[in-house]
Amino acid sequence: MEVKNMLTGLIERVSGSREDRPTAGTKYRLMGLVADIVAVAQTLQTEVLARVSQEAVIDADIDVDYGLLSEQILLMELPETGDDAVCEQTALVNDALGGLSSVLGQIADQLERRHKDEEYERLYEQEKRRFLSSGTPRRIRQTFDEWLYDVCDGRPSLEDINDYITEKLLKMFEKGVFCAEVEHIQRAKRYPDEFDFSQLDDDHKLKSNIHKHYAALRKLVDYSDGQLTVNAAHAGRHFFLFRHEENAKSRRNTFLKYMYKIDMAQQVHRKLQETESAQQEKPVSKLNYFAPTKNLKVLLTEEWFGMLTTDEKRFTPQWIMGFVDALMTSEWRDQIATDWAVMDKRLCLKCMIIGVLKDVGVVRGSYNSIAKLLDMDGENPATLAKYMGMGKKQPFAEWITNYVNP
Repeated sequence: MEVKNMLTGLIERVSGSREDRPTAGTKYRLMGLVADIVAVAQTLQTEVLARVSQEAVIDADIDVDYGLLSEQILLMELPETGDDAVCEQTALVNDALGGLSSVLGQIADQLERRHKDEEYERLYEQEKRRFLSSGTPRRIRQTFDEWLYDVCDGRPSLEDINDYITEKLLKMFEKGVFCAEVEHIQRAKRYPDEFDFSQLDDDHKLKSNIHKHYAALRKLVDYSDGQLTVNAAHAGRHFFLFRHEENAKSRRNTFLKYMYKIDMAQQVHRKLQETESAQQEKPVSKLNYFAPTKNLKVLLTEEWFGMLTTDEKRFTPQWIMGFVDALMTSEWRDQIATDWAVMDKRLCLKCMIIGVLKDVGVVRGSYNSIAKLLDMDGENPATLAKYMGMGKKQPFAEWITNYVNP
């Protein structure tokens, strides 16, 4: 926009000079015009030509046709009339217009040249950094965590993750990211072994051409071992070639947003696969009931419990010992011992049990206020409170409720 305004203003000044009647100040007006033309040419050379000569730039020619402007500038040469001093300055104006036209033509040529893969890769990484520096990724992460813990109870299956990724792909296509390409695709390669879109309703607007949208996506991303990975060179090239399409910037953002969502889900998918592989490879070990029993007793006899108990006479250390022993001999002992065996699940397990005790009236206060009194490896209280809230959804919650309130 700045370049367009700068050139528009200069063209108006040159056009106005053709209309001016010669006066005593004509020579000096032409001198100023020469200086302005040279300054604009230098600005374009350093700020535009230098960039497009080295990089694939998507914002250099927004609403600016450098080739057309180059021709237009040449046609604006002033007639050399008047005294010698005016003719001399007029010639300088025309020379400056020729130089400006040359710079504009070089910019047009550079924009049309064949770019290297390295340039496209840098373009994609630049757009990705711009996206990551916005507030969108944080909001996406928060929504994804809510899905993990509220919908999947913190234990998503491989099927859950696959369904999530398929849904996000469908949403991306519905947003029209690849509409410009799909309109011109007559025959598209199909990828039946990658993602299943066959469950779409018959009246869904993408039912007949969903495979074309996916084929367009696959030109920008690679698929290996069930994972989609952006090919930076291909994605950058796509961004550059379609930079003039309607809503091009919005479509780039939509692509980056949904690939960010998909990548988060794929990270969880990889961890689940690694866990399953590890469990299949390692020999079956006997469950350890002693460790969770001992640690739960220590946790519930710490100072915070005495500060928050609703009935000091009833919920004594002896009651706690009996409660934990009963829990660890109940039908849920195997689940608790199994979760305890996974290091990353121990903190969540302890918090969920505290959360259920709060829910059934053994301790008082909100999840947040209780979390602030806990000393669990310096963990964020907000995270501890979130884990406590998950307790009511656990299968052992009903057992604890019946134990506390028979």
